[in-house]
Amino acid sequence: MKLFTKTLRIPNTTINNIEVETQDCLSHLKIHFLCKALLFCNGLKLISKEKRFSSGNYDAIGQLLGYEEDYFDELSSEKSYKILKNKAQDITSKTISREGSLFENLHKISKYFALNSVEIELLLFAALLELDSDYGNCYDLFGEFSNQKVIVFLSKALAIPEKELREALDKNGTLSQSGILKLDSNSSHTIDRKFDFLNGFSSALEIPQKNIASLFDNYIRLSPKSLLTPDHFKHINTDYLRLSRYTKEVCKQGLIGANILIYGPPGTGKTEWVRCLLEELNLKLYEVGINDSNGNPLSGKARISACQLSQKLLEKTQGQCLLFDEIEDIFEENPFANFFSSSTPRKTNKAWVNQLLETNAVPTFWISNNIQGIDSAYLRRFDLIFELDVPPHSVRKRMLSESLENVSVSEQWLERMASLENLPPAIIQRAVKASQLTGNKDIEKNLERIISNTLKAMGHEYKTTQPILTGFYNPDIINTTAPLKKITQGLASIKSGRLCFFGPSGTGKSAYAHFLAQHLEIPIIAKRASDIIDCYVGNTEKNIAAMFAQASNENSILLLDEADSFLTDREASQHRWETTQVNELLVQMENFNGIFICSTNLMANLDAAAMRRFDVKLEFSYLKPDQAWQLLKNHLEHCFLTLEPKQEKIFEKALAKLSFLTPGDFASVRKKLTILNELDNIELFITFLKEEVNFKKENLTRPIGFTASI
Repeated sequence: MKLFTKTLRIPNTTINNIEVETQDCLSHLKIHFLCKALLFCNGLKLISKEKRFSSGNYDAIGQLLGYEEDYFDELSSEKSYKILKNKAQDITSKTISREGSLFENLHKISKYFALNSVEIELLLFAALLELDSDYGNCYDLFGEFSNQKVIVFLSKALAIPEKELREALDKNGTLSQSGILKLDSNSSHTIDRKFDFLNGFSSALEIPQKNIASLFDNYIRLSPKSLLTPDHFKHINTDYLRLSRYTKEVCKQGLIGANILIYGPPGTGKTEWVRCLLEELNLKLYEVGINDSNGNPLSGKARISACQLSQKLLEKTQGQCLLFDEIEDIFEENPFANFFSSSTPRKTNKAWVNQLLETNAVPTFWISNNIQGIDSAYLRRFDLIFELDVPPHSVRKRMLSESLENVSVSEQWLERMASLENLPPAIIQRAVKASQLTGNKDIEKNLERIISNTLKAMGHEYKTTQPILTGFYNPDIINTTAPLKKITQGLASIKSGRLCFFGPSGTGKSAYAHFLAQHLEIPIIAKRASDIIDCYVGNTEKNIAAMFAQASNENSILLLDEADSFLTDREASQHRWETTQVNELLVQMENFNGIFICSTNLMANLDAAAMRRFDVKLEFSYLKPDQAWQLLKNHLEHCFLTLEPKQEKIFEKALAKLSFLTPGDFASVRKKLTILNELDNIELFITFLKEEVNFKKENLTRPIGFTASI
C-alpha cells in the first residue's frame, strides 16, 4: 500500500488537471473512503431500503458527494441508488494525492515509531473522523459495530486484509501501546466512536510541525528547573539518598518497570523533590502533559494515553525519566473506571494497569496527594513508595526566611508562623507573592491573613503552636515541687525525657513547656485532647501515633495538654476503646526518644501504670506570697520606679492576703488593664486579681464562719 506519494492529479469531472491542495486532498480522501464503504460495505443497499433518499436522513452523504440538498427529493430509491453507485464507482477509480501537513506529520510518526502502512492508514482514517464530526455522522448509516464487525468493515473500506488489521489494532500493538490510537473493543458504537484517538492529537496533525518533539509537546514536556535545592530536603535525607541511588542505578542499567510513588498533602514539595534530585544526578526529567493541543484539560483516560506516548518517545534514549503528577483521577477505587466501560471485568482492568507498571521502559515517578483510592494490587508493584508530609518546623522557618529575605519581619513572628503544622512550601511561596502584589504595609498581618485563608480553604485549622507573647515567663517564680532551673539544665543535656506536669489551671505548666522549647532552641508541637480524640473507633489511636511520629520526624518537644483524657485508670474503663487509647499512648511514650510533656489539671483517677512511665512527675502549685509580689513588680515595673516605700508596703500586704493566685491570673488582669488603658494602676491590678480569685472553686469551697486557732 502506497501511503506517501508524489503529487498526483485527479482526472475527475470536477477537478481535472488541477494540483490538489491540502484541504482539497483531505476532502477527496473523505469522499474516497466513504464511497468505498458505500460500495463494498452494503451502504448503497441500506440506502435503497428507504423509499426516498432524503427520508433516511442521508442528506449529509449526498452533499459530501457534491449534490444539492434537495437533489434526491423527487427521485425514487432505485434511481437514487443508481446515481450514487455510478458516482461512487467513478470516485473510487481515481488515485487521490496525499500531500500537506497531515501527511508530513504522519510520515514523521511512521519513521519514529516504525509504524507500517496499515497502522498509518488507520491513523489517517481515524483522524479524518475526528477532525470532521459531520463526516463521522455519515457513517451512522452502518449502525453500531461489534469487535468483529469493525474489522470486517475496515477491511473492505480501507482494502486491508483482516489479519493485518487485527495485528495493527491489537492491544499489544504499537498504536495501542503508544497511546496514540486504541480501539474500544468493550462496547458497540458507531464507527467514529470505536476509535479512541489521543485527545486533541488530530488537530496537531493538521498543523505544520518542525519535528516529532513539537508534534507531541502538549503531551510531554521537559520539566522546569526546580525552585528548591537538596538542602531543603535534609529532613528526609535518608529517603533522598535512597531514591537518588535507586534512580541513578536504574538509569545506568536501563531496567524495565521502574516505578516510584511519592504521596503526601498538596504543596509539600513532592514534584520539586523529583526535579531537584534529577538535576543533581544530571538526568533529564520529562512530565506528562495536562492539556491537549487545543488547550483543553486531558481527562484521566487521556493522560494514561499521554503517559504511554511519553514512554514510547523516551525509550530510545537512556538517562531520561518521566514524572506523572496528580494521579488521583487515574487510580480510582474502581481503577481506570473511565478508561474501560462498566461492563469490563475488573480483572481485565487490573491486568492492563499491571502491564503498564511492569513494562514501562522509562523510570517513572508517580505523584499523588492521596493514595487511599489506589488498590493494594497496584501499590505492591511500585519499587519504592515515599510519603512526603509537610516539612518540619526548621524547614518551614527557613523557607519563610528565604522567601522574605528582603522583607522585615520579627523573629517572633517567624517562629509563630513556622509552627503552623499544615503550612507547606507552596503556600509560603504563593502567600509571599500575593502579599507583595497587594502592597500592604503591615507585612506580617497581611501574610498571616493570606496564609490563614488558604489553610482554612484547604480544611486545616489555623492554629499556631507558638503563642503570641503578651508578657514574660520567669521559671524562678513558678511554684513547683522541684526547681525548674535544674530540670531545664538536665533536659538541655540529654534532650530526652517523659514528664507529667499537674496542678491547677494557670500555674504555668504549658507555659513552661514553651519556655523550655525556646531555651533549648527546639520546636514544640502542642496538642490538646480535642485535636486527638475522634468519634470513630480506632481513629484516636491513629492520631496518637501520628502525633508522636510528627514530633519524632521534626525533632520537636511534644506537649499534650489535657492528658487526663487519655490516662484514666483502665480498671475503671467502661468501654474497650478507652483502654486501647491508654495502651496506645503508653506504647508511643515508650518508643519516643525526645522530650514528651503531659499536662493535666486533674491528677485523681489517673492510670497507675501510666504514671510509672513518667521520669518526672512535677506539681505546679499556686504562687507563694513572695512569688506573687515579684510577679506583680515584673508586670508593672515602670510603676514601681516612682512608688514610695510606704505605699509599696501597703500594696505588698494587700496582695499577700490573696490566696490561689497563678501566673495565668496576672496575664489575664494585664490584658484587661491594657484594654482599659489602666496598666499603670497598681491598686486596680490588685483589685482585679481579687476578682479572679473569687471566681475559683477553691475559694468558694472554703469553710464559712469563724475558725478557732490554737
